[in-house]
Amino acid sequence: MISILSLYSCKKDSFLTRYPVSSLTQESFFNNATDLNTYANGFYSYVPGITSVALNDQQSDNYDSNPFNKVVAGQLILPITASSAGWTWTYLTDVNYFLQNYQKANASQAIKNHYVGVARFFRAWFYFDKVKQFGAVPWYGSTINPADNADLYKARDSRQLVMDSVMADLKFAVNNINPTGPSGTITKWVALALMARVGLHEGTFRQYQGITGGQPFLKTADSAALAIMQSGNFKLYTTNHPTQDYQNLFLFYNPTDAQATSEVILGSYYSSTLHNFTALDGYMTGYGLGLTKGLMNSYLMTDGTPFTAVPGHDTMMIKGEFNNRDPRMMQTVLQATATDGNLKGTKTLGNAPTGYLQIKYYDPATPGWNSNYNAGINFRYGEMLLIYAETKAELANAGVGTFTQADLDMTINLLRDRVGMPHLMMNVPIDPVLAASYPNVSGSLQNVLLEIRRERRVELACEGFRYDDLMRWKSGPLLAQQFTGMYFPALGTYDLNGDGVADIALVTSAPANPVATVSYFVVGTDIYLSHGTYGNVVVNPTLVKTFTDPKNYLFPLPTQELQLNPKLTQNPGW
Repeated sequence: MISILSLYSCKKDSFLTRYPVSSLTQESFFNNATDLNTYANGFYSYVPGITSVALNDQQSDNYDSNPFNKVVAGQLILPITASSAGWTWTYLTDVNYFLQNYQKANASQAIKNHYVGVARFFRAWFYFDKVKQFGAVPWYGSTINPADNADLYKARDSRQLVMDSVMADLKFAVNNINPTGPSGTITKWVALALMARVGLHEGTFRQYQGITGGQPFLKTADSAALAIMQSGNFKLYTTNHPTQDYQNLFLFYNPTDAQATSEVILGSYYSSTLHNFTALDGYMTGYGLGLTKGLMNSYLMTDGTPFTAVPGHDTMMIKGEFNNRDPRMMQTVLQATATDGNLKGTKTLGNAPTGYLQIKYYDPATPGWNSNYNAGINFRYGEMLLIYAETKAELANAGVGTFTQADLDMTINLLRDRVGMPHLMMNVPIDPVLAASYPNVSGSLQNVLLEIRRERRVELACEGFRYDDLMRWKSGPLLAQQFTGMYFPALGTYDLNGDGVADIALVTSAPANPVATVSYFVVGTDIYLSHGTYGNVVVNPTLVKTFTDPKNYLFPLPTQELQLNPKLTQNPGW
């Protein structure tokens, strides 16, 4: 206050023309590199936190939940407001405001271009998400003057224009963002990773939806992923312990841990020291989420053959399901015979309605509510290997380039090596279950493409990719299938872990004298079985799910926005 009063007494006029600290304007900001960095730091609010990443698969066939997910069930209703629909643009305005004003900063052009690259990276990510959700949307490359009705009330731009603009932003970002930076910040390699992700999605979406122009996007994804692979900056995390390395990849705390420095391209970090916690562990165990039998069936046997080819697999109880399976299964889902912190495999029905409880990302050291602080992974090297394998195989299957055993060995088989699984071979037999799940996959590489999809589902389970994958593969009908959980052959008492002590009982009514160590479930009230008194657990037995093509491949625009702007049109079927 003394300093301010002194300044005021000496330079009254200059003080009165100063801009308030709370009001960011061109005149008061964008003066130097520090200002550019400060503003750009605000863009990072767009990076998903660990809870969003680890639980986003619940909008897919990897999860079932109580209450059910309305998107999965096909019961989403028309939204009224922009905020309820996700038709919001404030974040884009913040990015475009920076791009209109950065040039006045007293900094080298290289420094300016770095921060412009960061801004354009986030604009690309923003628009990528909008296109996945709504299809074609209006493209805004600058802020809108409130009096400019032509921009405020414009129609959607073509999907081609928007996605070409997204790729132009990413190319600038790749060419101008610094290759290194503080952990958790955007580097050239993060920009390449997003370019690969965008190219894979857009290329395959167009291919399977019958939209022209998909191959250039696939080629871009292929090149971007390969650039990361050839950089030498990243590798799969492994300590040569196949029964624990995969799970431990998702249980690190800070960028100095070995996992982060090897495989993570972009991470979200928290801190117990700064009391920056998340509620992830609480959400995983207390909000009616359970993994599905469909996901469980995807994990191969340890000899590389499908579990669904094993006689009696469909009536196998949970203890037997984990025998001789891909080690990623027991590092993602809690076994009946296992204990993980305060989680016991024999009690999984109390935490997960399907009986299959996610432990990937679960930190047994911080099991309480708002006490978790292990890092989240937004982009990792393993995803890049999967992108390269899929894009190269899709192109080769369409007659563009080749795909050989060497390509599998440098991608899929590195992921399998980490967990000690047999290599995927080019002559792998077609799995009839996969072929039935993805009937639109054909061609000379059908067998390999199907297995790449299995590998992607297994490797990236519980990382938020599955819904987008189903949409780009035009496999939405998989969401309309009835999801199930663990199997019970009859009512009665069960020793789930095989230690000779009863763990669970399925009954028609609660017993008058319950055994303290037994968890009781009243069939028809607490739990439902697919055949009444036996079968697989069904979480939502009366739910009738639908998936309508093309309606459910895109989300609806909010009705208020359609009324305000007659040039906007609703998505098909809505």
